[in-house]
Amino acid sequence: MHHLIPKLMPIDITEALSGRFLSQLGQEPSRCVPPGRQERTEARGLVSTVEWTLIRAMAVADSSLRLSEHVALGIVSAEDYSNYILHREEVEILSPRACRKKQIEFASGRAAAHAALKQIGLANAFPVLRGHKGEPLWPEGIAGSITHCYPWSVAVAIKCPNLFTIGVDLETTDGMNGTDVSDFVCGNAELDWVRSGNLQERLTMIFSAKEAVYKAFYPLCRRYIDFKDVELTWVPAKSCFHGKFLAPCGPNLPRGQVCAVHCRSYAELVLSCVIHRTR
Repeated sequence: MHHLIPKLMPIDITEALSGRFLSQLGQEPSRCVPPGRQERTEARGLVSTVEWTLIRAMAVADSSLRLSEHVALGIVSAEDYSNYILHREEVEILSPRACRKKQIEFASGRAAAHAALKQIGLANAFPVLRGHKGEPLWPEGIAGSITHCYPWSVAVAIKCPNLFTIGVDLETTDGMNGTDVSDFVCGNAELDWVRSGNLQERLTMIFSAKEAVYKAFYPLCRRYIDFKDVELTWVPAKSCFHGKFLAPCGPNLPRGQVCAVHCRSYAELVLSCVIHRTR
């Protein structure tokens, strides 16, 4: 999927990155290869997965929310990043010490963010910068979240940030190969659920869901939320996790706070989404 990011102080991402790492990729800055049939199929499947998850998360948070009116998404592929144009301030965030994969993910993530913002009426006049903990800083009046799972980047933006927070996370089950992080990520009840089914898929679901919870609730507490600060219980009838905070994480996030984490798989990908109404 192709998205151009013009307007206020734009800069061609290929020009900005060429001196840093583009030559290592063995590609010319002007090269743009149209997505192949397999990538288009994957893109359609991923779009359907994200929309399905978002619609259900929106219904739980506030039934008046509408996709493309209040909530928008952007999905881009790093495979054709040379089509993206970023704001100069966004390019300046890129660390020359970061590996080329991370730099391309950052670029495509910002492209996805601007694609989402455009859908809800914001032209690309504002850069999406980065906070102290790596969180994206959205324009005034917007709450949002960005996730990367190479080669895909997904961004979701919502109007009325004072009413909602959002967290999205995309993972691949292949990422759980070779390393068992279940004891690090899961509490006892979650471990029982993970080990009673497809361990790799269920562990990916738990990991992704807790990452989405962190992204959604960080704006309320501005502190690290440990994996085991939140307990998740899978609710099959609703295709979501019921989340509960086992410890307080600040005055705005008390012990016992609950949330719904909608989760859906597509091929080897797992997407999780939390939309939390703050009042």
